[in-house]
Amino acid sequence: MAGTAKEPAPSAGRRGLPVAFRALRVSEAVSSAGSQLTLVALPVLAAAGLDASPSQIALLSGAQFVPVLLVTPFAGRLADLRDRAPLLYAAHFARAVVLLLVVGLSAAAWLDYTTLFAAAMLLGAFTALFDTALLAYVPDTVDTEDLTRANGQLAAVNAVSQTAGPAVGGLVVSGLGPGLALALDSVSYLFGGAALRARRQPSRSRATRENASIRAGFAAVAASDPLRRLVAAGSLFNLAEQVALSVLFIAVVQEAEHSVTFLGIGFSAAGVGSVLGARASARYGGGNGARSWVWALLVSQAALLAALWALDLGTWGAAAFLASMTVYGAAMAFYNVHSLTRRQLVSPEGMLGRVNAVYRTFAFGTIPLGAGAAALLLLFTTAAVAASLVAVLSVVATWVLARGTYTTERQDEAWTTP
Repeated sequence: MAGTAKEPAPSAGRRGLPVAFRALRVSEAVSSAGSQLTLVALPVLAAAGLDASPSQIALLSGAQFVPVLLVTPFAGRLADLRDRAPLLYAAHFARAVVLLLVVGLSAAAWLDYTTLFAAAMLLGAFTALFDTALLAYVPDTVDTEDLTRANGQLAAVNAVSQTAGPAVGGLVVSGLGPGLALALDSVSYLFGGAALRARRQPSRSRATRENASIRAGFAAVAASDPLRRLVAAGSLFNLAEQVALSVLFIAVVQEAEHSVTFLGIGFSAAGVGSVLGARASARYGGGNGARSWVWALLVSQAALLAALWALDLGTWGAAAFLASMTVYGAAMAFYNVHSLTRRQLVSPEGMLGRVNAVYRTFAFGTIPLGAGAAALLLLFTTAAVAASLVAVLSVVATWVLARGTYTTERQDEAWTTP
C-alpha cells in the first residue's frame, strides 16, 4: 500500500475471493455470533451468580470497551511490525482461554466479581488486538480491486450477528444458562482461530524497526490530507451520534410518548438497514471510496435527523421514523465499508495497522464526550432539540469536509482515472 495509487478497477463481480479471505470470513462469522452470547451472558452471570449490584453490572458491561483506547495504539504497532495472521488467531485462542477459565471458576464456585471484571477487561484487550489486526489483514488476503467487496462481506457478517445476536443470545442464555453460553462462545473462538491458522496469509507489507513507533502512526495521519479528513469525519460523527442515541430514549418514550417496544423496533430497523447496506457495499461497491464515504455519511446523519423530527407527526410520523432508521443503518454500513477501503488504500506502506489504530482511538474517544455533551444539553433544552442541533451541526461540518475532499481529489492526479 502506498500513499498515492491509481484508482482500482471495478470489482470483478462474481469472481470468487481467495481462500485465505474465505477462511477469514468463516472465522469472523462464527466468532462474531459467539461474541453476542458473551455480551448477554456476562451481565446475567454477574447478576444471577454473583449478586452484583446494578452499578456493578453497568461497569462490567463497559469493561470490555475500556481497553479499546488503552490497547489499540499498541495493537496497531504490533499489526505493522508482526505477521498479522498469527496475531488474529492468537487473539481468538486467548479469548477462548479467558472464557473457559470463567466457566471453570463459576462451576467450582470460585468466581467472584473482581475476577469476572478482570476477565471482561482481558476480553476487551484481546478484542482490540483482533479488530485492529483484522483491518490491516484484509488487504493481505485479496487483490486491491476486491477490497471494497471483501470489506462489505465482512461488514455484512457482523451486521447480521449484531442484528440477530441479542435476541438469539437471550434465548440461548435463558435456555442453557450463562455458563454454557460462555462455553459455546469459547468454542466459537477456537473454531475461528483454527480456520485462520489453517489458511493463513503472510503479510504483504510490514514496518521496519526504524519506523515502527506509535508516534509515527499519528505523524502519518497528520501528514495526509485524506487520512486527516477520514479521522475528523469519523470522530465528528461518533460524537454527534452518541448525543443523538443518548437522548433517543427520552425523545421517543417520554416526549413523543411511544413505547419502549417501538424504540426497540426502531433499533431493529437500523440493524436490518445495516445488513442491507453492507450487502450493497459487497455487491455494488467499488473504486477507492473517496466520495462514497462522504455521501454515505451525509445520508446517515440526515436520516437520523429525519427520524427525530418524524416523532411528532402521528401515525405517519411513526412509519417515517422506522423508515429513517432503516436508511440510517444502511448508510452507516455503506460509510463504514468505504471509509475502511479508503484508509487501506491511502495509508503509507507498512503503516496500515497504526493508521487504523489512530482512527479507532479518535473515533471511539469521542463517544464518552458525546454522552457528556448530551447530559449538558438536556439541562437547557428538550431531547429532540438537543439531538437535532448536534445533527445539523454535524451535517454542516461533514459537508465542509466533503468539499475539501473533492478539492483535494481534483488536485491529486494519483486519484484520477487515466
